[in-house]
Amino acid sequence: MKRTINILMIFAALSIAASCNKEDKLKVEQLQQELDQLQKENLPGVPASSVVDVPADQPFFFTFDKTKYGADAGSTVSIPYTLQEAATVTVSAKDGWSAVLKVSSPTEGTIEVTAPDPASPVELVATAVTESGSQAAVILPIMVRDPYSDATRTDVPAMAYYCLYSGIANDYHFQKLVECGMNMITIEEVDNWEEQLRLADKYGIKGVLFVNGSAGEYYQTHGTSTRLAETIAKAKTYPSLAGYQIFDEPSTDNIGQIRYEKDAIEALDPDPNHPVYVNLHPSSASKGSLGVEDYFEYVETFVTECNLKLITFDQYPVFQGYIDPSWPRSLAAVRESALRHNIPFWAFTCCCREWNREDPSLENIRLQCNTNLAYGAQVNQFFVYRSTSGTDFAPLQTWEYDEHGNKVGVVKYTAAFDICKAYCTEMHNRGYVFAGSDVKAVRKTQVMDAWNESLSVNDLPPQINSFFTSREAVVSLVENKGNEYLVVVNSLWNWTQQVAIDLNDVVYMIDHDGNFTELQPGISRFDLEGGDMLVFKYR
Repeated sequence: MKRTINILMIFAALSIAASCNKEDKLKVEQLQQELDQLQKENLPGVPASSVVDVPADQPFFFTFDKTKYGADAGSTVSIPYTLQEAATVTVSAKDGWSAVLKVSSPTEGTIEVTAPDPASPVELVATAVTESGSQAAVILPIMVRDPYSDATRTDVPAMAYYCLYSGIANDYHFQKLVECGMNMITIEEVDNWEEQLRLADKYGIKGVLFVNGSAGEYYQTHGTSTRLAETIAKAKTYPSLAGYQIFDEPSTDNIGQIRYEKDAIEALDPDPNHPVYVNLHPSSASKGSLGVEDYFEYVETFVTECNLKLITFDQYPVFQGYIDPSWPRSLAAVRESALRHNIPFWAFTCCCREWNREDPSLENIRLQCNTNLAYGAQVNQFFVYRSTSGTDFAPLQTWEYDEHGNKVGVVKYTAAFDICKAYCTEMHNRGYVFAGSDVKAVRKTQVMDAWNESLSVNDLPPQINSFFTSREAVVSLVENKGNEYLVVVNSLWNWTQQVAIDLNDVVYMIDHDGNFTELQPGISRFDLEGGDMLVFKYR
């Protein structure tokens, strides 16, 4: 790889230096000699004839954009090119990859690169020769990108919690869900729940169906009834069904009741893809609410005694001026139990002005969601999508009010909608990193607390010599489909901090658009905005 980089640097230097003075010409000659020496050594898997000389007095080169291209296994990516003058272009591929030229004019075209399945990263060599004999060559690194799609069908589940008002389950508002990047919703058992599942099918959205009240009132008064059996018999036929919610923030005192309800539902619908959803307390809850002394014990008790197929909990940590210090403890406990039992966990993000929480902002949403992903959460749940307490609640969707404060019955979308839409776009662009991922380790920088380990040099992969953050950050090592990533999240939503990484090999940084930027060995520095995330691919 280092030889490849050196050749590219020399090509660029030779082209630029062609118009320099005599003193610079001596440097060009030295560069030319180094290029001649490098060309005597074959690049691994690339014929020596693929790398050609660039005469210093005839500057001629390919122009590509700066994107580091990625291709899904088995898919095709188009790479446009331009030339300074008409030329014959050839391209070589290896390791099962194919490359087809699509020439649109003598100086422009695209290279359509198709990856094998399975695939590993490759370097393509493109050459061009003009009628006068001028030659140019470029080496294109093509990364392998795990499959993901656009915001209508994404790999990172984003749930709109308390989603649509019962009277507005229609195409327009489902299209708004897709526009926002939400691909999961909660559906209350109201008269139109079937219509919502039908529309969810149409728009590729998954739905969790509430089959009783938040505290289990339905079963307390009715037990298992004909109504429940009829509801589940219909619901389980919809491809969009993602599960059934039966309880919110229970105490261990409720375990007997929850087990009874869960068993009844699973008897009616044993499909493992339709798990029973029981949302747990955060670690900030009182001992009386938990029912036990310790939060780790609380989570573990529910998972084991209720045989949960997933863990979900809610915590809204960003208050006006500070972050709830118990939040990492909740994430650590849930992650530990999920790993022990090999089940996924889901986490919440507060995207509204609730009580004395911080107002919705991109930095605030980034902090919560990115931290959830860094710990290994497989669903980001956005609380709340619709208004439940009037306009001051500031959710994504609310009512229009007249000048006297009276609700006029018109649904509108707020600034929080645009904020969540912006975040979901960048989350889904990097979805192939996190969906179905295995988080191998979570560490913190700058701060040591009882439920987190601090980052040490021994935690770093061999490609990284050292790592520094100027303030507190969460660092996790993520594996996904044979790829390995280092993820860094700024633990402050209101402060930009500096990050420095010292590399001894080439590493790729993945930006908000999902594109790769190649980082060379040595020290790279970044400004990491509040709550934002850096993603480095090192294998």
